[in-house]
Amino acid sequence: MALDRKSADFLLALGLACAGAAIAWLLTGGLPAIGIDDAAITRSYAENIANGAGYVYNVGGERVEGSTAFLWVGILTLAYWLTPAPELAIILLCGVFTLTAIYITLRLVRALCGWLNIAPAPAVWILSVCLAASPGYFMWSVWTMMELALWSMILIWMVYLLARLVEGDGGRSNTVCLLAAAALMPLVRPEGIVTALGLLILSGIIAPRFWRAVAGPVAVAITAFVAVTSFRLSYFGQPFPNTFYAKVSSDKLQGLADGLKYLFDFLLRSPFAEIFVAIWLGGAIWAMAATVQNRPGARALLVTGAAIFGILMAYAALGGDHFTLWRFYQPIAPLMPIGVSLLIAGAPSAVAAAPVRGAAKSAAAAAAAGAFIIGWMQYYQARFDIRKEYTLVEQGLSFGRFLNRIEPRPTIGVGPAGGIALAYDGEILDLLGLNWVEMAHANPVKVGMRNHASFDKATFWKHAPDVLAAFNRACAKDKSLAFWPHADTAFDGLFSDENFRRAYVPVAFLQGADCWPGFAKPEWLIRTGPGTAIKPYDWADVKVME
Repeated sequence: MALDRKSADFLLALGLACAGAAIAWLLTGGLPAIGIDDAAITRSYAENIANGAGYVYNVGGERVEGSTAFLWVGILTLAYWLTPAPELAIILLCGVFTLTAIYITLRLVRALCGWLNIAPAPAVWILSVCLAASPGYFMWSVWTMMELALWSMILIWMVYLLARLVEGDGGRSNTVCLLAAAALMPLVRPEGIVTALGLLILSGIIAPRFWRAVAGPVAVAITAFVAVTSFRLSYFGQPFPNTFYAKVSSDKLQGLADGLKYLFDFLLRSPFAEIFVAIWLGGAIWAMAATVQNRPGARALLVTGAAIFGILMAYAALGGDHFTLWRFYQPIAPLMPIGVSLLIAGAPSAVAAAPVRGAAKSAAAAAAAGAFIIGWMQYYQARFDIRKEYTLVEQGLSFGRFLNRIEPRPTIGVGPAGGIALAYDGEILDLLGLNWVEMAHANPVKVGMRNHASFDKATFWKHAPDVLAAFNRACAKDKSLAFWPHADTAFDGLFSDENFRRAYVPVAFLQGADCWPGFAKPEWLIRTGPGTAIKPYDWADVKVME
């Protein structure tokens, strides 16, 4: 019995999601089921909420929203309420969201083919090849435990619903779903309100006869945004997540310059990105002219293209970020190949003539193999940068568990703030400001590492933690200490500061074969008493690596 198209698309999406996740895992040599450090930060908030401590980074500490995705925190809170170890459940949920995002994309492609009078089968398979050649999407959406899969799914869902609406193919269920998508967009990420309103208003402009169907979702999106902003103001005292103040510089020109570098780096280095964007640019120009002529499918193309270009420019305006494989642009990865899929599938029918059909199939197979090689090799070359994100969590978990055995428990200052928060029961000061309101607001102009440039010396000295933990750095093989100048730069030259060297002692925290470097106040070291777990050094013994 032949499968109907929806069932076939679901099975194809399931296969792509499973294969993509497996390829992403295999090409890195295996990824631990712990997510990345930023995801661990979000998980720590969810765990605290589930345990009744409130929306806080430190139990008993200040209210601070160091997690950007409000809805994702709510979902993870439910997971932690159900079980104290929800890691596998979270990864499975991310896989389900990824599967759904791909399924909706396949439905969108079939709909576009119908409106544009293009054979859907070639377009669907070209899109499938492009997705299978993009393991970075599956790494970010499935394995990181970030909100990316949820954001990708809701965004693509809204694009699909609006495409149906502007083509006059939306019924009552489409309207209800559009209201739901509009309500969720501002809750997934703060920029969701701008994205939702932009797409909705564009749809109302290019299809004015459906303005009533657009007005409702606009009102719902604004209401959802006002509600979550009101909650933030009443609970945290500020309208945006603390991550916004920690990452985004008040120097808008510098932020835009950094963001444009991020965009061009993506276009020039991400496999096929420049081709996809060039085709979408041409498609958008064609669609604008075709919309004036009222051609079927043109308006849907405009909505889809607007989502792609809107996301590209929005994150360029926000300054981009430092993560490998262009994390901010991964949510639109399923949408990017749609243009080339439609272009090739809609090529002159002469290509399908019998004398050249075999040659066309051979060429298609070779092209698919080439796409896999290019996409997989680029991802494989980034495997060390990818694994580093997971190693930060492992290091934080190990050091946090070790530190729980030390008495008195120190207040610690940290750089990577995720894994350590899941393990350590003492007070943690996030020196990069993501989870510390005062540090995030200390310097409005951010200079230094992109999205991690909020460290302020005056704020550090005001609160001077007992220990500055450098657990993400390794001791030398002989257990001696070393640091690199670029690590010192992240903290505004703190390690080389004479005041710091008078107030802190270099130490190595030791547990069996494990050794974590750090710096501790002498008075705290005296209170810990004698033992072999903490070894102090003279500053003269610390090596500065070139």
